[in-house]
Amino acid sequence: MKKILVAVAALVAFTACQNKQASDNVSETVSAETGVVAEVERNEGLKVAYIQIDSLMADYMLADELRKTFQAKADKADRELNAKYQKLEKDMIDAQDKIQKGLVTRATAEKMQQDLMAQQQELVNTRDRMMSELAEEEMVMNNRIYYAIMDYLKEYNSDYKYSMIVSTTASGPILHADPEMDITNEVLAELNARYKAGK
Repeated sequence: MKKILVAVAALVAFTACQNKQASDNVSETVSAETGVVAEVERNEGLKVAYIQIDSLMADYMLADELRKTFQAKADKADRELNAKYQKLEKDMIDAQDKIQKGLVTRATAEKMQQDLMAQQQELVNTRDRMMSELAEEEMVMNNRIYYAIMDYLKEYNSDYKYSMIVSTTASGPILHADPEMDITNEVLAELNARYKAGK
């Protein structure tokens, strides 16, 4: 009889342990599934919109005006450099012609060569300075456009509450998206309206 009672007690204890492990496993499974459900619910609440940045940059009036101003400066710098280069080329041909014909002394020829080398170095320095100035102006132009767009998007998104607004280009990483998520035209219209009002 004692042996039977011990066996029954052992069986009850074993069953209780098994039930506890099963209960723990169920709790872990429920906990894991709850985490998955929470993740799904969080992702279902994700609102995304996109802007076709090529179209925006092509039709944004501020960007167009800044590009034209920048291009005018770049063209002016190019004309100045070409004029200096042509003058240097002409001076070199004249000096070479005079030296070959023996129309100048050796001392004068050396002085002419030194002057031409100084003129050439000045041209290189001018070119480097102009390129540096243009690069800086281009960076400032791009920053002005970028911050004008970003400042408006912060205001725009205070109403729409998108989780994310991304930009894409014709050859960008987004290959396909729902056209209803495209906010390019409404953003562009408001940016241009603000630009006109600011003028």
